[in-house]
Amino acid sequence: MSESKDNKKLITVLEGAITLTIGVLIAIFGIQTVLDLYFGILFLVGGVVLLVIEFVRLIKNGKMVFSGLLLGCALTAIGGCLLGHHLSLGVLIGVIVILTIAFGGALMIFGIFTLLKINKALGIGQILIGFLASLMGVLYLTVPGFAQAFWIVIGILIAIYGAFIIVYTLVKKK
Repeated sequence: MSESKDNKKLITVLEGAITLTIGVLIAIFGIQTVLDLYFGILFLVGGVVLLVIEFVRLIKNGKMVFSGLLLGCALTAIGGCLLGHHLSLGVLIGVIVILTIAFGGALMIFGIFTLLKINKALGIGQILIGFLASLMGVLYLTVPGFAQAFWIVIGILIAIYGAFIIVYTLVKKK
């Protein structure tokens, strides 16, 4: 395998590992019981890592994935705001719940495209994870007392998606 393909595979596996780690941490500790400092550092480091990955991708391939750049900037900004106490965790949780619904919808749409054009198993997995993410967000907003279950399930879904990215990257055929 060429060095460029090895680097791309390494970067994708790293993205999957970060996603998996964040999901496990959310599932285990829950967002509501963790201090602003912890999540500030987590968002800041995650954002910086994604930005570095996108700049490495730009240098190596002459291309940059806009979604990775946007997510890296957003995570860095959120981390800085949490660390500087300019954003409360309660407001951030509300934003995350709404983003979970939106992300789930977008992932379902992308999953349909993936199902039809790229890989059926990957597409089905994306559709299922997207549906469950959207459902969890709606349940969080409509069912009193659902918050604890929400963060456990969302953390597990993020971890599964991270593992899915790693496995798909390591075993995909040319």
